Amino acid sequence: MAIKRWIGNAPATVDVWTITLSGTIASQTYTATINSKDITYVAGIDETVDSVLRGLVAAWNSLTSPPPAEFQELTATGLPGAGPLTSIRLTQDLAGRPTVLSVGTTGDATFAIVNTVTATGPNDFANPLNWSDGATPEDLDTLVFDSGSIPCKYNLGTTLEGVTVAVDPGYAGQIGLPMTNRDNSGAPYHEYRTTSLTLAGGTVEVNSGQVGRCNLAFGSHPATVRVRNTGQRIDPETPVVLITGGDATSELSMNRGDVGLAFFQGETATMPLVRTAYTSQPLSDVNLVIGTGADVTTLTKNGGNVVCRAAVSTVRQELMGGVITLSDAATVTTLNAFAGTVVLSTTGTIGTINLYGNSVLDVDQDPRPRTVTNPINVFSRDVTIRDNQKVINSGTLSLNTHGAVSVHVEHGANTTMLFT
Repeated sequence: MAIKRWIGNAPATVDVWTITLSGTIASQTYTATINSKDITYVAGIDETVDSVLRGLVAAWNSLTSPPPAEFQELTATGLPGAGPLTSIRLTQDLAGRPTVLSVGTTGDATFAIVNTVTATGPNDFANPLNWSDGATPEDLDTLVFDSGSIPCKYNLGTTLEGVTVAVDPGYAGQIGLPMTNRDNSGAPYHEYRTTSLTLAGGTVEVNSGQVGRCNLAFGSHPATVRVRNTGQRIDPETPVVLITGGDATSELSMNRGDVGLAFFQGETATMPLVRTAYTSQPLSDVNLVIGTGADVTTLTKNGGNVVCRAAVSTVRQELMGGVITLSDAATVTTLNAFAGTVVLSTTGTIGTINLYGNSVLDVDQDPRPRTVTNPINVFSRDVTIRDNQKVINSGTLSLNTHGAVSVHVEHGANTTMLFT
């Protein structure tokens, strides 16, 4: 158990791979693979080791028919430089950037690849020289990011348990990789390296107004995440903090910042308890997106903007209001709004809606039919309900006013309302 500070001091080395070929060569297909993409060479009946290797080098370095972008990050060189080739050396163009490579053949040739020099450098989580005590992180350590701007983005797939991560004011770097690799802006590709700092559970606090990316993955392990502040998005379409994983005891709380929970399609997160508040600007301090793959039981928000695309048992919007948008096929068993706006833009069923104070239920932003199982409970004359397109329950709006002497309802012409 130790406190380790990220310093990013490791010197960068270039990733180097060596391909060798021997045995029965002719009439086989040889394939090199990166990120499920292939470069192939089909050997004829008179081929030799030299001709096959030269064919692969030519395919790799082709200028007239460029290989996939992942291959363009490495340069292929036949060895030895003079005489028949016996191997191929593949050299990464960018020091410190690792590659995952494999080779295969359809026949009996011995076609092998070895990572001769492993890439590392100042962005490598696993390099001990990047930590203040000169040691690679271990279980129960506290990992502190509190100064500098050196990104931590490679070798992030750990199995560390009981780790505490603190991203503090003063750190202006990035933790993780984007989903789309744009190292070469002219040849982007879907990132195949681990994009999130992966822990077997743990506690993370993010409190830096300069951090533009912090990707966290916890697997099916307990996670406690607190977000106190973040910077601006590097990618305008992607929240600063991305979270996946968690278990039945996990929770997320935030009072300022930009977070995506199971943000991308196909991702999952289990955070039964999600709470939002604010620091100084109740209406804008928090931006949270809860994706369709999130498992949330209780969402309590007090200000800020939340988009919820998942099923939630209980949603409670407190007195500082803000906006919550129920989108996609989100379902809610009980929705309580004491202030602010609830945008109902989901095809999922909402069970019970309780409106208090000056809260607004806005159904006009989506023309699709909506289902609210029970009469909408109104507890204040200052409540507003907007359903000008009459989409709730096929145009029949059921209200239970609970003694409120009036309620502001926008329900279009020739309206049908039931009062209970």
